[in-house]
Amino acid sequence: MKIVTQHFTYKLIIVCLLAYLLVDVNTPVSGTAKSGELIQSPEQWAESDRNSFVVATYNIHRSKGLDSQRDINRAVGVLHEAHVDIIGLNELSGTLFYGLTDQAAQVASALGFGWLFAPTYSLLFQNYFGNGLVSRWPTTAWQIHPLINSESQKQSFRNMIVAAIPVNGVTLNVIVTHLDRSAVRSEQLRQVLDRFHSLPEPAILLGDLNTRASDPLLAQYIRRPDVADAIADALHGPAGKVDWIISRGLQIKGGGTEERGISDHPAYWVEFELPEVSR
Repeated sequence: MKIVTQHFTYKLIIVCLLAYLLVDVNTPVSGTAKSGELIQSPEQWAESDRNSFVVATYNIHRSKGLDSQRDINRAVGVLHEAHVDIIGLNELSGTLFYGLTDQAAQVASALGFGWLFAPTYSLLFQNYFGNGLVSRWPTTAWQIHPLINSESQKQSFRNMIVAAIPVNGVTLNVIVTHLDRSAVRSEQLRQVLDRFHSLPEPAILLGDLNTRASDPLLAQYIRRPDVADAIADALHGPAGKVDWIISRGLQIKGGGTEERGISDHPAYWVEFELPEVSR
């Protein structure tokens, strides 16, 4: 009888643990907006003394490539070779699961940059999944804003990072975000575009919008004369992308891409130059 009771107790513990994990994996990080001034610092910040700079967007798929191998150093290598200065990262793992630090910190540490991790989910009381901003230069202000959520599906916990980064004496306003793929995506897109257009120029929007250029709202927005689809302008395409770099008040010098393989998304980067009027 004692052995039967012990077996029942063990099974009950296992069932409760599994139930907890299933519930907790869908636990969002608090929807309260957060803000600060300086992002996490490297050992030493670089000097911002150039009029041109390179910005990248990369959904790293938690460092898992199409070969099913996980190696964040491969993503770091792409960004290093592109000579990036500011990076918007999506689908980052938090602590515990793929390292003792979150993957924004891992990328930043390898590059010698500063970083900010903006988690959207927690698991086992740890930040589990989210977005990141990695920058060669310090910020003067940052904010994390929750995006509109799908109350019916409970699967749309997303956020956006809004940061001000001085670049050679000019304040560059940056948004990093990752939109959901469900029906709430269009509402999240409108929310992000409204916030982006409220920012003073120069401004850049980075991220996986899960939205193609054929989307009516996005198509209408990038047709504005003061808005640039920076990836398309720099690379003369590509069509069909869902990862975006959208800019206002900046001159586009060039860019590049790393095709899918290291991640299930390509990496994109664009070189910008501050306009004469801004200096």
